[in-house]
Amino acid sequence: MAKKISIIIPAYKVDGYIEKCIRSLENQDLPKDDYEIIVTNDGSPDRCREIVEGLQQEFSNLILINQENQGVSMARNNAIAKAQGEYILPIDPDDYVVPNVLKSVYENAKSRNLDVLYLAYEIFDRQGNSVWETNYESKNETIFDGVEGYFAPRSVDMKDPDRSWAVLYRLEMLHQHSINYPKNVPFLEDGLFLGKVFTVAKRVGFSSNKFYQRTIRQGSATNSKLLFSKKAIDGFLLAVKDLMHFSATIPKGSKEKGLINHVMAKFVFLPLSSCLKSNKFSEFTSIVKSLKELGLKKIELEGCSGIYLRYGKAYNKSLLHFMTVYYSRLIKMKYQR
Repeated sequence: MAKKISIIIPAYKVDGYIEKCIRSLENQDLPKDDYEIIVTNDGSPDRCREIVEGLQQEFSNLILINQENQGVSMARNNAIAKAQGEYILPIDPDDYVVPNVLKSVYENAKSRNLDVLYLAYEIFDRQGNSVWETNYESKNETIFDGVEGYFAPRSVDMKDPDRSWAVLYRLEMLHQHSINYPKNVPFLEDGLFLGKVFTVAKRVGFSSNKFYQRTIRQGSATNSKLLFSKKAIDGFLLAVKDLMHFSATIPKGSKEKGLINHVMAKFVFLPLSSCLKSNKFSEFTSIVKSLKELGLKKIELEGCSGIYLRYGKAYNKSLLHFMTVYYSRLIKMKYQR
C-alpha cells in the first residue's frame, strides 16, 4: 500500500536514544496507515534490534531491516529501496521530532508540489539548553529551483550544514535520477547526496515551523576527528569520482553544472586542506597525484563560490600558490579568534 511519507532511520550503537526517537515519530497527527518508519539496524552490537522489535509489537507502521554493518549510507539506501512513500524523510536515531507535525509537513510539500522541503530544527546541548536554531521565516513563501534551494540555507545569515536529515525528498525524483547515498564516503556523505539532489530538483521549499530537535553528543561522526583520517580522505576522492560521473549527465554551461562544480571543489579541497592543516605533506602530494590521474590537474570553477572559488583559483595557478593562500587564511582565522 502506497504511503505519504517513509521515514528512514539508520541505527548503530544508539540503544540509549532510539526508543525516544521512534516514539516521537509515532506521536503524530497522520494516521498510521499513511506513513511508515523504516529502521535499518546496521549490525549494531548493542540492543538496537531488541528495542525496535519490542516497539514493533506496539506500532503497526514500524519496519525493521537487519543487515551486517555496512555504514550509514548503505543503511539509508536499503531503507529507501524498501520505501513506499511519496516522500522520504531521513531522521537520525539520536534525535527526535516535536508532536503532531507530520500532517502539516506532508500538506506543505504536497500542496506546493515540492521536490524538496527543508524543515526547521533546533540544537540543544547535553544539559538541554537550546544553542542554535534555523530561521526560515523569510523563505516560507518562496519556491526555489534546485540550485537556488541549495544555496538558500548557506547564506551569511543562515549557516545550515550539509545535512540530509530533517529534509523531505520526493522519492520518484531520487529513483528517476538514480540518486542514493555514497558507499565508502564516511564523512560528509550527506554533502554528496545533496549536491546531486539539488542539481535535479525543480521545486524547493522551506518551513519555519518547529519540527526537529537535535542534541549534541560525543562520539558522533560530526564531532570526531574522522575528517583528518586516511579513511575520510579516501572517501573524499571516491566522492570526486562519483561527482565526475554524475556531472557527465548535466548539460554544459548550465547553472546545474555549476552547482556540481561547486560541490566537487568542496570534495577536492577538503582532503587537501586537511593534509596541510595536519602538516601531512606526503599525503598531500599523494592526493594531488590522484587528482591528476582523474584529470583534475585544474578545477572547473564555473559556478563555484566562496572559499572554494578562492582555493580553486589558487590551485589552478600552482600548488605553491594554493598552499600560500591556505596557510594565509589559516593564520588570519587564528588571530581573529
